[in-house]
Amino acid sequence: MDTEELILKKTFGLLLFKGFDAVSITDIQQTTGLSRGLLYHYFKNKEELFIQVTERYFIQIFDFDIRKTKDHTVFEFADFICQRFKRIEETISDITIETFGQQDLSMLNYHFLFYQVMQKDNIFRNKYTSTIDKELIGWENSLRNSIDANYIKSNIDIVSSSKQLVTITDGIWFQSIFNSDEKTIVKKLEDSLFHYLNLLR
Repeated sequence: MDTEELILKKTFGLLLFKGFDAVSITDIQQTTGLSRGLLYHYFKNKEELFIQVTERYFIQIFDFDIRKTKDHTVFEFADFICQRFKRIEETISDITIETFGQQDLSMLNYHFLFYQVMQKDNIFRNKYTSTIDKELIGWENSLRNSIDANYIKSNIDIVSSSKQLVTITDGIWFQSIFNSDEKTIVKKLEDSLFHYLNLLR
């Protein structure tokens, strides 16, 4: 792992553990084992570092290239969404174990940090909104593809169904704050999405 990656990962772990306002440069120094001068070599200040961390572990981790899913059926897109959440859960788990030596943080920490960033950063909020818009388009495209392939009923309301699928996904994701077991969360998401999709057959 290169130094910049180390700083980003360890800082993210600290932010999960302590929250956005409580992490200091001294905390980051102690956790990374790096000097203040070296930290400032990679990031000009704490704010820039925090922006890079939230970009990496909130925006990039959720974002996806809509062009790569344009030919998906609705069942393939549902699987894509579930796998994305599985990767998110695994990333968070790996970083907390790497930073603290054990997985002593729950998804509640991630959600709490997420809402702190949403409240503080308009740019972040707009980027995340854009990602949700892409998810909605992904569902719409995949529903149309599935209708064309005769996999689901032809008379469904694509726009309403897409919004409901986004709501199901967001609802399950929010419920993950009560359960740190990633397999349970992803299984619940799979069950809920595919139950809804099977009603469209």
